[in-house]
Amino acid sequence: MNKRLVSALLFIIGLASAVVFIVFRHTLPLRITVVLKMLPTFMMALWLITQKIEKANVMVFVGILLAMIGDLFMEIPGETFLMIGIVVNTLAIISFTLYFYFSDRSGDWVRLIPIAIVMGVFYIILYDYLAELRIPVLVYCIIHTLFLWRSSARFGEEHISPLAQYVCFIGCVMVTISDFLLSLTIFGVLPDKALYSVADMILWWGGLFMLMITAEIRRVNIQRKLQQA
Repeated sequence: MNKRLVSALLFIIGLASAVVFIVFRHTLPLRITVVLKMLPTFMMALWLITQKIEKANVMVFVGILLAMIGDLFMEIPGETFLMIGIVVNTLAIISFTLYFYFSDRSGDWVRLIPIAIVMGVFYIILYDYLAELRIPVLVYCIIHTLFLWRSSARFGEEHISPLAQYVCFIGCVMVTISDFLLSLTIFGVLPDKALYSVADMILWWGGLFMLMITAEIRRVNIQRKLQQA
């Protein structure tokens, strides 16, 4: 089957499942909502497989799979499943961070400063709501700080266009905002409204999609340069 047709089909399935999940999340049986929630990231993982999994994008593939598993656990009722989902999603963020680190190990220390300040302010906002979770959430914030710092190294990347660099970084920012919006509702800083849940999922899936697409663009460009050498 033509690769473009397969890509279009996977995109349509992923988008349709995301829309149905958001609209009917609280009316469909749990088993169906869990499947619907996993389908967007599952389609992303399948798409990467149809392209090619290589050293250049394998950590993105691992991160997408972990994000899918995290979505599964976070949809199942119960605090234990929620915590498992958060841990798995954090592992996904670590995988993405490693992807950026392995592809660009330059310091870019100046870019770390504003990111660390923003994360520090967010942690201060959460602090009084955390109780015994203060240390785990601090670690969580540090991981996201490293994630955004390493993703900012995409600026100036020789293997992707300036537009793709911005798309990649914006996607990573969307992933972080999604996680932090979820944290604000989990810890009661914000009320658990349907609007916030919708925004959370749109940011999460949209950010992952942008990260995945730009990772594939980079992989293809690297391959072309190697073939021309």
